Amino acid sequence: MRRTLTFKLLATNVFLLAIVIAALSVTTVTMLRSYLMRTLDSELQTSGQAVAKQAVTEILTARQPTEDSKLNLSEYYVYTTLEKSPGNGLYRIEYDPRSRIAPSTRERYGQPKNPGKLVERLGGRGGTTVAGTQDGSKWRALRLNVYDHDGTYSGRLIIARPLAPIDKTVMEVAWLTGFASATIIVLGTCIAYLLIRSSLRPLRGIERATHTIADGDLSRRVPGGKEGSEVAMLADSINAMLSQIEQAFDVKERSEAKMRQFVSDASHELRTPLATVRGYAELYRIGGVEDGDVPQTMDRIESEAHRMGGLVEDLLQLARLDEGRPLNFTDVCVTELCMNAVMDFRVRAGDRTVTVTGLDGPAAPEVTVTADEDKVIQVVTNLLSNVLTHTPAGTPVEVAIGRRGGEAVIEVRDHGPGVRPEDAEHLFERFYRADYSRSRASGGSGLGLAIVASVMAAHGGTARVAETPGGGLTVRLMFPANAAAGGDAPTAGGGAKAKAGRPKAEREAPAAERNGTNGGAAASSSQESPGGRQTPEGRDEASEG
Repeated sequence: MRRTLTFKLLATNVFLLAIVIAALSVTTVTMLRSYLMRTLDSELQTSGQAVAKQAVTEILTARQPTEDSKLNLSEYYVYTTLEKSPGNGLYRIEYDPRSRIAPSTRERYGQPKNPGKLVERLGGRGGTTVAGTQDGSKWRALRLNVYDHDGTYSGRLIIARPLAPIDKTVMEVAWLTGFASATIIVLGTCIAYLLIRSSLRPLRGIERATHTIADGDLSRRVPGGKEGSEVAMLADSINAMLSQIEQAFDVKERSEAKMRQFVSDASHELRTPLATVRGYAELYRIGGVEDGDVPQTMDRIESEAHRMGGLVEDLLQLARLDEGRPLNFTDVCVTELCMNAVMDFRVRAGDRTVTVTGLDGPAAPEVTVTADEDKVIQVVTNLLSNVLTHTPAGTPVEVAIGRRGGEAVIEVRDHGPGVRPEDAEHLFERFYRADYSRSRASGGSGLGLAIVASVMAAHGGTARVAETPGGGLTVRLMFPANAAAGGDAPTAGGGAKAKAGRPKAEREAPAAERNGTNGGAAASSSQESPGGRQTPEGRDEASEG
Protein backbone atom coordinates (compact mmCIF):
# COMPACT_ATOMS: atom_id res chain seq x y z
CA MET A 1 0.00 0.00 0.00
CA ARG A 2 1.34 3.38 -1.00
CA ARG A 3 1.26 5.69 1.98
CA THR A 4 1.54 9.26 0.83
CA LEU A 5 2.66 12.18 2.92
CA THR A 6 -0.95 13.38 3.03
CA PHE A 7 -2.08 10.02 4.43
CA LYS A 8 0.68 9.94 7.04
CA LEU A 9 0.05 13.50 8.21
CA LEU A 10 -3.71 12.96 8.30
CA ALA A 11 -3.37 9.67 10.19
CA THR A 12 -1.03 11.28 12.70
CA ASN A 13 -3.37 14.23 13.26
CA VAL A 14 -6.44 12.00 13.63
CA PHE A 15 -4.60 9.67 16.01
CA LEU A 16 -3.45 12.53 18.23
CA LEU A 17 -6.88 14.16 18.11
CA ALA A 18 -8.57 10.88 19.05
CA ILE A 19 -6.20 10.37 21.98
CA VAL A 20 -6.81 13.89 23.27
CA ILE A 21 -10.60 13.65 22.85
CA ALA A 22 -10.70 10.21 24.47
CA ALA A 23 -8.61 11.40 27.40
CA LEU A 24 -10.85 14.44 27.85
CA SER A 25 -14.00 12.30 27.61
CA VAL A 26 -12.80 9.72 30.14
CA THR A 27 -11.63 12.48 32.45
CA THR A 28 -14.96 14.28 32.15
CA VAL A 29 -17.03 11.16 32.88
CA THR A 30 -14.76 10.10 35.72
CA MET A 31 -14.82 13.54 37.32
CA LEU A 32 -18.61 13.72 36.92
CA ARG A 33 -19.11 10.35 38.61
CA SER A 34 -16.70 11.30 41.37
CA TYR A 35 -18.54 14.58 41.88
CA LEU A 36 -21.94 12.90 42.00
CA MET A 37 -20.65 10.30 44.46
CA ARG A 38 -19.25 12.99 46.74
CA THR A 39 -22.52 14.87 46.52
CA LEU A 40 -24.46 11.71 47.38
CA ASP A 41 -22.15 10.96 50.31
CA SER A 42 -22.66 14.49 51.61
CA GLU A 43 -26.39 14.12 51.20
CA LEU A 44 -26.36 10.77 53.02
CA GLN A 45 -24.30 12.33 55.81
CA THR A 46 -26.72 15.23 56.28
CA SER A 47 -29.88 13.18 55.97
CA GLY A 48 -28.49 10.33 58.08
CA GLN A 49 -27.79 12.60 61.05
CA ALA A 50 -31.33 13.98 60.99
CA VAL A 51 -32.79 10.51 60.58
CA ALA A 52 -30.67 9.14 63.44
CA LYS A 53 -31.96 11.72 65.90
CA GLN A 54 -35.60 11.08 65.06
CA ALA A 55 -35.09 7.31 64.94
CA VAL A 56 -33.73 7.29 68.48
CA THR A 57 -36.75 9.21 69.74
CA GLU A 58 -39.30 7.11 67.89
CA ILE A 59 -37.70 3.78 68.68
CA LEU A 60 -37.11 4.51 72.36
CA THR A 61 -40.69 5.77 72.79
CA ALA A 62 -42.03 2.84 70.79
CA ARG A 63 -43.83 5.20 68.45
CA GLN A 64 -44.47 4.36 64.80
CA PRO A 65 -43.07 6.77 62.25
CA THR A 66 -45.52 9.47 61.33
CA GLU A 67 -46.18 10.79 57.87
CA ASP A 68 -43.81 13.65 58.62
CA SER A 69 -41.10 11.35 59.92
CA LYS A 70 -37.78 11.51 58.16
CA LEU A 71 -37.90 7.75 58.17
CA ASN A 72 -40.44 8.02 55.36
CA LEU A 73 -37.91 9.27 52.83
CA SER A 74 -38.99 7.32 49.77
CA GLU A 75 -35.59 6.66 48.14
CA TYR A 76 -33.59 6.09 51.31
CA TYR A 77 -33.10 2.85 53.11
CA VAL A 78 -32.43 3.21 56.84
CA TYR A 79 -31.32 0.38 59.13
CA THR A 80 -30.76 1.15 62.81
CA THR A 81 -29.44 -0.93 65.67
CA LEU A 82 -29.72 0.47 69.18
CA GLU A 83 -28.02 -1.11 72.15
CA LYS A 84 -29.19 -0.65 75.79
CA SER A 85 -27.59 -1.77 79.06
CA PRO A 86 -30.31 -2.21 81.88
CA GLY A 87 -27.77 -3.26 84.41
CA ASN A 88 -27.75 -7.03 84.06
CA GLY A 89 -26.59 -7.25 80.40
CA LEU A 90 -26.86 -5.92 76.87
CA TYR A 91 -29.78 -6.33 74.52
CA ARG A 92 -30.30 -5.09 70.92
CA ILE A 93 -33.21 -3.43 69.21
CA GLU A 94 -33.16 -3.53 65.40
CA TYR A 95 -35.32 -1.31 63.30
CA ASP A 96 -35.71 -2.04 59.59
CA PRO A 97 -38.08 0.37 57.90
CA ARG A 98 -38.09 -1.40 54.54
CA SER A 99 -41.82 -1.14 54.52
CA ARG A 100 -41.39 2.64 54.40
CA ILE A 101 -39.40 2.58 51.12
CA ALA A 102 -41.43 3.71 48.14
CA PRO A 103 -42.82 0.65 46.35
CA SER A 104 -41.38 1.80 43.02
CA THR A 105 -37.93 2.10 44.56
CA ARG A 106 -38.20 -1.28 46.26
CA GLU A 107 -39.42 -2.96 43.07
CA ARG A 108 -36.68 -1.49 40.91
CA TYR A 109 -33.71 -1.61 43.25
CA GLY A 110 -34.71 -3.78 46.22
CA GLN A 111 -32.58 -2.95 49.25
CA PRO A 112 -28.98 -3.45 50.39
CA LYS A 113 -28.11 -7.08 51.05
CA ASN A 114 -27.52 -8.20 54.64
CA PRO A 115 -27.93 -4.85 56.36
CA GLY A 116 -27.20 -6.42 59.73
CA LYS A 117 -23.76 -7.46 58.56
CA LEU A 118 -23.19 -4.09 56.95
CA VAL A 119 -23.52 -2.44 60.34
CA GLU A 120 -20.47 -4.30 61.50
CA ARG A 121 -18.57 -4.31 58.21
CA LEU A 122 -18.87 -0.72 57.05
CA GLY A 123 -16.43 1.82 58.30
CA GLY A 124 -17.41 5.15 59.63
CA ARG A 125 -15.59 7.29 57.07
CA GLY A 126 -17.31 8.03 53.79
CA GLY A 127 -19.81 6.08 51.75
CA THR A 128 -19.36 2.61 50.33
CA THR A 129 -20.91 0.98 47.29
CA VAL A 130 -22.72 -2.24 48.20
CA ALA A 131 -24.78 -4.77 46.28
CA GLY A 132 -28.58 -4.74 46.36
CA THR A 133 -31.13 -7.53 46.48
CA GLN A 134 -32.17 -6.90 42.87
CA ASP A 135 -29.87 -8.34 40.24
CA GLY A 136 -27.27 -5.79 39.25
CA SER A 137 -28.51 -3.10 41.61
CA LYS A 138 -26.02 -1.13 43.64
CA TRP A 139 -26.48 1.11 46.64
CA ARG A 140 -24.40 3.78 48.20
CA ALA A 141 -24.37 3.14 51.95
CA LEU A 142 -23.08 5.22 54.85
CA ARG A 143 -22.76 4.12 58.49
CA LEU A 144 -23.33 6.67 61.25
CA ASN A 145 -23.14 6.38 65.04
CA VAL A 146 -26.34 7.07 66.97
CA TYR A 147 -26.25 9.03 70.24
CA ASP A 148 -28.88 9.65 72.91
CA HIS A 149 -30.13 13.07 73.72
CA ASP A 150 -27.51 13.28 76.42
CA GLY A 151 -24.76 12.37 73.97
CA THR A 152 -24.38 8.78 75.08
CA TYR A 153 -23.53 6.28 72.36
CA SER A 154 -26.65 4.27 71.54
CA GLY A 155 -25.95 2.32 68.39
CA ARG A 156 -25.37 2.56 64.67
CA LEU A 157 -27.39 3.58 61.67
CA ILE A 158 -26.99 2.68 58.02
CA ILE A 159 -28.51 4.99 55.45
CA ALA A 160 -28.33 4.02 51.77
CA ARG A 161 -29.58 5.19 48.43
CA PRO A 162 -29.61 3.39 45.07
CA LEU A 163 -26.87 4.33 42.59
CA ALA A 164 -29.02 3.72 39.54
CA PRO A 165 -29.89 7.43 39.05
CA ILE A 166 -26.24 8.37 39.24
CA ASP A 167 -25.25 5.51 36.93
CA LYS A 168 -27.96 6.58 34.51
CA THR A 169 -26.78 10.19 34.56
CA VAL A 170 -23.15 9.16 34.09
CA MET A 171 -24.09 6.82 31.24
CA GLU A 172 -26.11 9.51 29.49
CA VAL A 173 -23.24 11.94 29.82
CA ALA A 174 -20.84 9.24 28.58
CA TRP A 175 -22.98 8.61 25.51
CA LEU A 176 -23.33 12.33 24.88
CA THR A 177 -19.58 12.81 25.33
CA GLY A 178 -18.87 9.89 23.01
CA PHE A 179 -21.16 11.29 20.33
CA ALA A 180 -19.62 14.74 20.68
CA SER A 181 -16.13 13.23 20.59
CA ALA A 182 -16.91 11.26 17.43
CA THR A 183 -18.36 14.38 15.83
CA ILE A 184 -15.30 16.42 16.77
CA ILE A 185 -12.98 13.72 15.42
CA VAL A 186 -14.87 13.55 12.11
CA LEU A 187 -14.92 17.33 11.75
CA GLY A 188 -11.27 17.54 12.83
CA THR A 189 -10.35 14.90 10.26
CA CYS A 190 -12.09 16.84 7.49
CA ILE A 191 -10.51 20.13 8.52
CA ALA A 192 -7.08 18.53 8.89
CA TYR A 193 -7.42 16.94 5.44
CA LEU A 194 -8.33 20.26 3.85
CA LEU A 195 -5.50 22.08 5.63
CA ILE A 196 -2.95 19.40 4.73
CA ARG A 197 -4.08 19.38 1.10
CA SER A 198 -3.84 23.15 1.01
CA SER A 199 -0.41 23.15 2.63
CA LEU A 200 0.94 20.45 0.32
CA ARG A 201 -0.54 21.93 -2.87
CA PRO A 202 2.78 23.68 -3.68
CA LEU A 203 4.51 20.29 -3.43
CA ARG A 204 2.24 18.95 -6.15
CA GLY A 205 3.18 21.98 -8.23
CA ILE A 206 6.83 21.18 -7.56
CA GLU A 207 6.22 17.59 -8.63
CA ARG A 208 4.65 18.67 -11.94
CA ALA A 209 7.45 21.16 -12.54
CA THR A 210 10.15 18.58 -11.87
CA HIS A 211 8.53 16.20 -14.37
CA THR A 212 8.68 18.95 -16.96
CA ILE A 213 12.31 19.66 -16.06
CA ALA A 214 13.11 15.95 -16.30
CA ASP A 215 11.75 16.03 -19.85
CA GLY A 216 14.42 18.57 -20.74
CA ASP A 217 12.89 21.99 -20.03
CA LEU A 218 15.62 23.44 -17.80
CA SER A 219 14.09 26.92 -17.98
CA ARG A 220 11.08 25.79 -15.91
CA ARG A 221 10.99 26.87 -12.27
CA VAL A 222 9.03 25.33 -9.43
CA PRO A 223 6.26 27.42 -7.85
CA GLY A 224 6.72 28.61 -4.29
CA GLY A 225 4.30 28.47 -1.40
CA LYS A 226 3.42 31.10 1.17
CA GLU A 227 6.27 33.51 1.82
CA GLY A 228 8.41 32.29 4.70
CA SER A 229 6.97 28.77 4.77
CA GLU A 230 9.10 25.64 4.60
CA VAL A 231 7.68 24.83 1.16
CA ALA A 232 8.62 28.30 -0.09
CA MET A 233 12.16 27.92 1.23
CA LEU A 234 12.38 24.49 -0.43
CA ALA A 235 11.13 25.97 -3.72
CA ASP A 236 13.69 28.78 -3.52
CA SER A 237 16.49 26.28 -2.93
CA ILE A 238 15.34 24.09 -5.82
CA ASN A 239 15.05 27.11 -8.14
CA ALA A 240 18.55 28.27 -7.18
CA MET A 241 19.85 24.78 -7.90
CA LEU A 242 17.98 24.69 -11.23
CA SER A 243 19.45 28.06 -12.22
CA GLN A 244 22.95 26.78 -11.56
CA ILE A 245 22.23 23.55 -13.45
CA GLU A 246 20.79 25.50 -16.37
CA GLN A 247 23.81 27.77 -16.46
CA ALA A 248 26.13 24.78 -16.24
CA PHE A 249 24.32 23.08 -19.12
CA ASP A 250 24.43 26.29 -21.16
CA VAL A 251 28.14 26.65 -20.51
CA LYS A 252 28.66 22.99 -21.37
CA GLU A 253 26.67 23.28 -24.59
CA ARG A 254 28.46 26.45 -25.61
CA SER A 255 31.81 24.89 -24.76
CA GLU A 256 31.00 21.78 -26.76
CA ALA A 257 29.77 23.88 -29.66
CA LYS A 258 32.94 25.97 -29.56
CA MET A 259 35.05 22.83 -29.33
CA ARG A 260 33.30 21.28 -32.33
CA GLN A 261 33.67 24.51 -34.25
CA PHE A 262 37.31 24.79 -33.17
CA VAL A 263 38.11 21.24 -34.27
CA SER A 264 36.24 21.77 -37.52
CA ASP A 265 38.02 25.05 -38.23
CA ALA A 266 41.42 23.67 -37.23
CA SER A 267 40.91 20.65 -39.45
CA HIS A 268 39.83 22.88 -42.29
CA GLU A 269 42.77 25.24 -41.82
CA LEU A 270 45.30 22.40 -41.68
CA ARG A 271 43.74 20.61 -44.63
CA THR A 272 44.65 23.35 -47.09
CA PRO A 273 48.43 23.52 -46.45
CA LEU A 274 48.62 19.75 -46.10
CA ALA A 275 46.84 19.29 -49.41
CA THR A 276 49.20 21.80 -51.02
CA VAL A 277 52.32 20.09 -49.66
CA ARG A 278 51.04 16.66 -50.61
CA GLY A 279 50.02 17.83 -54.06
CA TYR A 280 53.42 19.35 -54.85
CA ALA A 281 55.20 16.28 -53.42
CA GLU A 282 53.16 13.88 -55.55
CA LEU A 283 53.62 16.07 -58.59
CA TYR A 284 57.38 16.05 -58.05
CA ARG A 285 57.39 12.28 -57.43
CA ILE A 286 55.66 11.47 -60.71
CA GLY A 287 57.96 13.80 -62.59
CA GLY A 288 55.38 16.42 -63.31
CA VAL A 289 57.66 19.29 -62.27
CA GLU A 290 60.03 20.71 -64.85
CA ASP A 291 63.62 21.16 -63.78
CA GLY A 292 63.29 24.89 -63.96
CA ASP A 293 60.20 24.84 -61.71
CA VAL A 294 61.75 22.75 -58.93
CA PRO A 295 63.01 25.74 -56.88
CA GLN A 296 59.59 27.40 -57.08
CA THR A 297 57.88 24.14 -56.10
CA MET A 298 60.17 23.73 -53.10
CA ASP A 299 59.47 27.34 -52.12
CA ARG A 300 55.73 26.63 -52.20
CA ILE A 301 56.15 23.50 -50.09
CA GLU A 302 58.29 25.41 -47.60
CA SER A 303 55.80 28.30 -47.50
CA GLU A 304 52.86 26.01 -46.77
CA ALA A 305 54.90 24.17 -44.16
CA HIS A 306 55.69 27.48 -42.45
CA ARG A 307 52.03 28.42 -42.62
CA MET A 308 51.01 25.08 -41.12
CA GLY A 309 53.68 25.43 -38.43
CA GLY A 310 52.44 28.90 -37.51
CA LEU A 311 48.88 27.61 -37.26
CA VAL A 312 49.97 24.72 -35.03
CA GLU A 313 51.99 27.16 -32.90
CA ASP A 314 48.94 29.38 -32.45
CA LEU A 315 46.81 26.38 -31.52
CA LEU A 316 49.38 25.28 -28.94
CA GLN A 317 49.48 28.82 -27.56
CA LEU A 318 45.70 28.87 -27.11
CA ALA A 319 45.79 25.41 -25.55
CA ARG A 320 48.34 26.60 -23.00
CA LEU A 321 46.22 29.66 -22.25
CA ASP A 322 43.14 27.51 -21.79
CA GLU A 323 45.09 25.15 -19.54
CA GLY A 324 45.65 28.00 -17.10
CA ARG A 325 49.39 27.78 -16.56
CA PRO A 326 50.80 30.53 -14.29
CA LEU A 327 52.26 33.66 -15.85
CA ASN A 328 55.67 35.15 -15.10
CA PHE A 329 54.61 38.48 -13.61
CA THR A 330 57.18 41.28 -13.41
CA ASP A 331 57.13 45.07 -13.54
CA VAL A 332 56.93 45.94 -17.23
CA CYS A 333 57.27 49.41 -18.73
CA VAL A 334 54.66 49.23 -21.45
CA THR A 335 55.87 52.52 -22.95
CA GLU A 336 59.35 51.07 -23.57
CA LEU A 337 57.82 47.84 -24.79
CA CYS A 338 55.52 49.56 -27.29
CA MET A 339 58.28 51.74 -28.66
CA ASN A 340 60.47 48.69 -29.27
CA ALA A 341 57.57 46.91 -30.98
CA VAL A 342 56.99 49.97 -33.20
CA MET A 343 60.67 50.01 -34.15
CA ASP A 344 60.42 46.37 -35.21
CA PHE A 345 57.23 47.13 -37.14
CA ARG A 346 58.90 49.98 -39.06
CA VAL A 347 61.52 47.54 -40.28
CA ARG A 348 58.81 45.23 -41.60
CA ALA A 349 56.58 48.00 -43.02
CA GLY A 350 58.76 50.83 -44.22
CA ASP A 351 55.91 52.40 -46.18
CA ARG A 352 53.83 52.94 -43.03
CA THR A 353 53.80 55.92 -40.73
CA VAL A 354 53.83 54.58 -37.16
CA THR A 355 53.85 56.86 -34.11
CA VAL A 356 53.74 56.38 -30.34
CA THR A 357 51.56 58.93 -28.53
CA GLY A 358 49.70 59.47 -25.30
CA LEU A 359 45.99 58.90 -24.99
CA ASP A 360 45.34 62.63 -24.65
CA GLY A 361 48.44 64.20 -26.13
CA PRO A 362 51.41 63.71 -28.42
CA ALA A 363 53.82 62.70 -25.63
CA ALA A 364 53.53 59.13 -24.36
CA PRO A 365 53.69 58.93 -20.54
CA GLU A 366 55.79 56.33 -18.80
CA VAL A 367 53.37 53.59 -17.73
CA THR A 368 54.41 50.50 -15.80
CA VAL A 369 52.27 47.44 -15.13
CA THR A 370 52.74 44.12 -13.39
CA ALA A 371 52.44 41.61 -16.20
CA ASP A 372 54.11 38.84 -18.17
CA GLU A 373 56.44 40.75 -20.49
CA ASP A 374 56.54 38.06 -23.19
CA LYS A 375 52.75 37.94 -23.36
CA VAL A 376 52.40 41.71 -23.54
CA ILE A 377 55.01 41.81 -26.35
CA GLN A 378 53.09 39.10 -28.19
CA VAL A 379 49.80 40.98 -27.84
CA VAL A 380 51.18 44.27 -29.18
CA THR A 381 53.05 42.49 -32.00
CA ASN A 382 49.89 40.57 -32.98
CA LEU A 383 47.90 43.79 -33.19
CA LEU A 384 50.54 45.51 -35.35
CA SER A 385 50.77 42.43 -37.59
CA ASN A 386 47.00 42.47 -37.92
CA VAL A 387 47.16 46.08 -39.14
CA LEU A 388 49.92 45.21 -41.60
CA THR A 389 47.96 42.29 -43.01
CA HIS A 390 44.52 43.83 -43.35
CA THR A 391 45.00 47.50 -44.23
CA PRO A 392 46.14 48.99 -47.52
CA ALA A 393 49.79 49.94 -47.99
CA GLY A 394 50.66 53.31 -46.53
CA THR A 395 47.89 53.23 -43.91
CA PRO A 396 49.12 55.22 -40.86
CA VAL A 397 49.19 53.51 -37.46
CA GLU A 398 49.23 54.97 -33.96
CA VAL A 399 50.06 53.30 -30.65
CA ALA A 400 48.60 55.34 -27.77
CA ILE A 401 49.57 54.78 -24.13
CA GLY A 402 48.08 56.18 -20.90
CA ARG A 403 45.72 55.60 -18.01
CA ARG A 404 41.97 55.71 -17.54
CA GLY A 405 40.52 55.49 -14.04
CA GLY A 406 43.67 53.89 -12.67
CA GLU A 407 43.86 51.33 -15.48
CA ALA A 408 46.80 51.16 -17.86
CA VAL A 409 45.61 51.49 -21.46
CA ILE A 410 47.28 50.63 -24.77
CA GLU A 411 45.48 51.50 -28.00
CA VAL A 412 46.54 50.37 -31.47
CA ARG A 413 44.77 52.64 -33.96
CA ASP A 414 44.74 52.34 -37.72
CA HIS A 415 43.08 54.49 -40.34
CA GLY A 416 42.16 51.71 -42.72
CA PRO A 417 38.78 50.58 -44.01
CA GLY A 418 37.51 49.43 -40.58
CA VAL A 419 35.09 46.57 -40.06
CA ARG A 420 31.37 46.04 -40.49
CA PRO A 421 29.28 46.28 -37.30
CA GLU A 422 28.15 42.67 -37.66
CA ASP A 423 31.80 41.57 -37.82
CA ALA A 424 33.09 43.70 -34.95
CA GLU A 425 31.34 41.67 -32.23
CA HIS A 426 32.98 38.45 -33.47
CA LEU A 427 36.54 39.64 -33.96
CA PHE A 428 37.86 37.97 -30.80
CA GLU A 429 36.36 34.59 -31.66
CA ARG A 430 38.69 31.85 -32.78
CA PHE A 431 39.03 31.31 -36.54
CA TYR A 432 36.61 34.13 -37.23
CA ARG A 433 37.25 36.04 -40.44
CA ALA A 434 35.36 39.01 -41.74
CA ASP A 435 36.34 37.94 -45.27
CA TYR A 436 37.44 34.30 -45.54
CA SER A 437 38.83 34.43 -49.04
CA ARG A 438 40.88 37.55 -48.45
CA SER A 439 42.11 36.42 -45.03
CA ARG A 440 43.22 33.04 -46.24
CA ALA A 441 44.95 34.59 -49.20
CA SER A 442 46.79 36.96 -46.91
CA GLY A 443 47.90 34.12 -44.66
CA GLY A 444 45.84 34.94 -41.58
CA SER A 445 44.82 32.03 -39.37
CA GLY A 446 41.98 33.78 -37.55
CA LEU A 447 43.63 33.22 -34.16
CA GLY A 448 45.56 36.44 -33.58
CA LEU A 449 42.86 38.45 -31.81
CA ALA A 450 41.67 35.32 -29.98
CA ILE A 451 45.17 35.03 -28.50
CA VAL A 452 45.08 38.74 -27.62
CA ALA A 453 41.78 38.35 -25.76
CA SER A 454 42.97 35.23 -23.91
CA VAL A 455 46.23 36.89 -22.81
CA MET A 456 44.37 39.95 -21.53
CA ALA A 457 41.90 37.73 -19.68
CA ALA A 458 44.83 35.97 -18.01
CA HIS A 459 46.02 39.37 -16.75
CA GLY A 460 42.55 40.23 -15.47
CA GLY A 461 42.18 42.87 -18.16
CA THR A 462 40.07 43.32 -21.27
CA ALA A 463 40.47 43.76 -25.01
CA ARG A 464 37.93 45.89 -26.84
CA VAL A 465 37.40 47.24 -30.34
CA ALA A 466 36.14 50.66 -31.33
CA GLU A 467 35.99 52.79 -34.44
CA THR A 468 38.93 55.11 -34.97
CA PRO A 469 37.82 58.74 -35.31
CA GLY A 470 37.85 59.48 -39.03
CA GLY A 471 37.63 55.80 -39.96
CA GLY A 472 39.51 52.66 -39.14
CA LEU A 473 39.76 50.25 -36.24
CA THR A 474 41.06 50.76 -32.71
CA VAL A 475 41.91 47.85 -30.43
CA ARG A 476 42.07 48.93 -26.78
CA LEU A 477 43.94 46.89 -24.16
CA MET A 478 43.08 47.69 -20.54
CA PHE A 479 45.15 46.33 -17.65
CA PRO A 480 43.44 46.28 -14.21
CA ALA A 481 44.11 49.02 -11.68
CA ASN A 482 45.96 46.70 -9.31
CA ALA A 483 48.43 45.90 -12.12
CA ALA A 484 49.14 49.51 -13.07
CA ALA A 485 52.12 51.26 -11.45
CA GLY A 486 54.65 54.02 -12.15
CA GLY A 487 54.31 57.71 -12.95
CA ASP A 488 52.58 59.58 -15.72
CA ALA A 489 55.40 61.98 -16.53
CA PRO A 490 55.97 62.17 -20.30
CA THR A 491 59.42 61.32 -21.55
CA ALA A 492 61.49 63.61 -23.70
CA GLY A 493 61.04 63.00 -27.36
CA GLY A 494 58.27 60.54 -26.72
CA GLY A 495 60.63 57.99 -25.16
CA ALA A 496 60.73 56.29 -21.79
CA LYS A 497 63.34 54.58 -19.70
CA ALA A 498 63.12 50.82 -19.72
CA LYS A 499 62.40 49.13 -16.42
CA ALA A 500 62.05 45.60 -17.66
CA GLY A 501 63.21 45.66 -21.24
CA ARG A 502 64.67 42.69 -23.08
CA PRO A 503 66.89 42.42 -26.12
CA LYS A 504 65.16 42.66 -29.44
CA ALA A 505 66.20 39.16 -30.48
CA GLU A 506 64.60 37.69 -27.38
CA ARG A 507 61.41 39.70 -27.91
CA GLU A 508 61.08 38.23 -31.38
CA ALA A 509 61.50 34.63 -30.21
CA PRO A 510 58.60 32.34 -31.12
CA ALA A 511 55.83 32.23 -28.54
CA ALA A 512 56.16 28.48 -28.17
CA GLU A 513 59.74 28.90 -26.89
CA ARG A 514 59.00 31.53 -24.24
CA ASN A 515 58.46 30.83 -20.56
CA GLY A 516 55.12 31.40 -18.84
CA THR A 517 51.63 30.89 -20.06
CA ASN A 518 48.18 32.22 -19.41
CA GLY A 519 46.25 31.64 -16.20
CA GLY A 520 42.78 32.05 -17.72
CA ALA A 521 40.77 29.79 -19.93
CA ALA A 522 38.21 32.15 -21.42
CA ALA A 523 38.81 35.22 -23.50
CA SER A 524 37.66 38.49 -21.99
CA SER A 525 36.73 40.82 -24.79
CA SER A 526 34.00 43.22 -25.75
CA GLN A 527 33.11 45.77 -28.39
CA GLU A 528 32.98 49.54 -28.21
CA SER A 529 31.30 51.56 -30.96
CA PRO A 530 32.43 49.40 -33.86
CA GLY A 531 33.08 51.12 -37.09
CA GLY A 532 30.01 51.46 -39.18
CA ARG A 533 31.59 51.76 -42.62
CA GLN A 534 30.80 48.98 -45.05
CA THR A 535 33.93 48.18 -47.00
CA PRO A 536 34.59 45.75 -49.80
CA GLU A 537 37.48 44.40 -47.78
CA GLY A 538 36.69 43.12 -44.28
CA ARG A 539 39.15 42.91 -41.42
CA ASP A 540 39.98 39.86 -39.33
CA GLU A 541 42.52 38.93 -36.77
CA ALA A 542 45.80 37.36 -37.84
CA SER A 543 48.40 35.48 -35.95
CA GLU A 544 51.83 36.95 -35.46
CA GLY A 545 53.76 36.61 -38.72
